[in-house]
Amino acid sequence: VLGDFLFCQDTDYYLLTMKNRNVREKDVLKLIEGLDITPTMYKNATEKYMAVGTYLQEQGLECEIFPQGSFSLGTVVRPYRESKEADYDLDFICCLNVDKELTTARYVKNIVKEKLCNSEIYKERLEQIEWDKCWTIKYAEVNGVGFNIDIVPAVPESDEVIWKLKARNLCSNDADLAVALTNKRGESYHWFTSNPHAYKNWFEAINKPFLEFEREARRKILLEKSRTVYNSIEEIPQEMERSALQRVIQILKHHRDVYYCRTKKEKMKPTSAIITTICAEIAQNVNYSLGVFELLQAIVNDFEIYGESRVLTEEQFMQRYKNKNIIQKRNGKWYIMNPVNPLDNLADSWNDEPQKAEIFFTWVRAIKQDYLESMQYDDNDFVALLENYFGSDYVKKSIDLKKYENVVPQIITSTPKPWRK
Repeated sequence: VLGDFLFCQDTDYYLLTMKNRNVREKDVLKLIEGLDITPTMYKNATEKYMAVGTYLQEQGLECEIFPQGSFSLGTVVRPYRESKEADYDLDFICCLNVDKELTTARYVKNIVKEKLCNSEIYKERLEQIEWDKCWTIKYAEVNGVGFNIDIVPAVPESDEVIWKLKARNLCSNDADLAVALTNKRGESYHWFTSNPHAYKNWFEAINKPFLEFEREARRKILLEKSRTVYNSIEEIPQEMERSALQRVIQILKHHRDVYYCRTKKEKMKPTSAIITTICAEIAQNVNYSLGVFELLQAIVNDFEIYGESRVLTEEQFMQRYKNKNIIQKRNGKWYIMNPVNPLDNLADSWNDEPQKAEIFFTWVRAIKQDYLESMQYDDNDFVALLENYFGSDYVKKSIDLKKYENVVPQIITSTPKPWRK
């Protein structure tokens, strides 16, 4: 009888804990979803970048303009800079139909600006700062939220570089999609090989089973939230759907922005390309039916394993973790290879500044504590954590805090009911 009684205690407490965890996970997801680009903004941004492309063609530039990065991959999250939410930065390649061997990076970069400045509208919106790879067009805020379009000038990559990519066993079709971006260093202009089309294809192939799992249910929910934009499920573009993998990447990107800002190490933060690549590589080997936080747990666990590279010798790590090769350390250098460009080591900056790797794995520990272990915190500490990472006003506006009034969950000792009212 005592055994049955204790079993009921444990079962009741387990059910109460799971209910509490589910509520908290839903609230975190609701906050992350609120930082995603809205259907209205997606439609607006799409119209804006297509208008830029049309205008440049009318100005005599034969070009193709298309999205890259988070806008293309469905992993947009509102940036966090200088201790506040910033405007969305959306990246678009402007690929001129010009032979790379017959032009220069300086000309390509500046002809795009010159043509944009021929328009009073774009001239007024164009930032005067010249970034290394892009020109930025700022748009007016809508409901207090603004967005910028980063136009990245480029040309099709040369046959010589494409041949080198193919020689590294890259799929020939993907190699042919490569482009050469303009890249300014100091007063000099250089070419930088990139392949956003191939990266999108690679990511979507991994994301597809995650996206297909319970897809119709998610699309119905999205339709209900977006009735002012879409009239039917069929109208919803895939770019607005979010799988568990995409949500995990958004969670990590937002946490990264806040963590590195609060620790005053913003210049050390890992690029979105590093986060997205590692997450997708790990996701290839897990069950696509995992929920967001189950997948986050699996990815963070792998992150922590790779962190052992700091204390184990290269030989010891390879012997202990034979299949762990996404983040590599060879001859004292870090490698995270771009999956569609074998000439591009995403971790090059880690080798230039070794502190970046140390801080990365410290950040990994903070992720685990803040988004996984925090599910066991008492109510006050959990709410304080949310307000710390999302802002007090945003949290209060977005979720019902009344359910967190009971600071410590009560262990039930008298009845087998799963929770108390």
